[in-house]
Amino acid sequence: MRTMIYILMGVFTFLIQANVFPMLFRQGWLPNLILVWVIVLALIKGRRIGLMAAIVGGLVHDILISNSFGLHFFPYIAVAYLVSIWSHSVYEEQWYVTFAWVSVATIVDMLVRIGMLWLGREDILIGTYIWHHIWPVWWLNGLLGIMIHEILWNMEEKDEYIW
Repeated sequence: MRTMIYILMGVFTFLIQANVFPMLFRQGWLPNLILVWVIVLALIKGRRIGLMAAIVGGLVHDILISNSFGLHFFPYIAVAYLVSIWSHSVYEEQWYVTFAWVSVATIVDMLVRIGMLWLGREDILIGTYIWHHIWPVWWLNGLLGIMIHEILWNMEEKDEYIW
């Protein structure tokens, strides 16, 4: 049953990222809900679940939403691997730690993406890219991370202690 809930949440996340966010944010930037799920799952559930979410999320984002393959897939895997190293540092009441890790991981994701574009000899202006694509997404992803943190912790089975 829990697996079915996770699958439905993934489909719902895809629909929000592909259909709702483009209508709400008409600028050149969008908050990246799929990336936030990958980060929070890697923090809370560990490396294996985080990397599986990164692979599935990156493939879905690249194949169904974006126009170039690999521009989300590889950064998601790198971010999930790096963030999962510190997965033991996030606890239920520490939503601010999740906010900090999502913010840092969003910047790492964007830097990996800039590096990939640079290696592909794309003509990008770093300052303009940072101002229009990193700055607005940085704090919105952090706020989304707080919401997803609460959703995942409320879905966790709690141990009952008998004193």
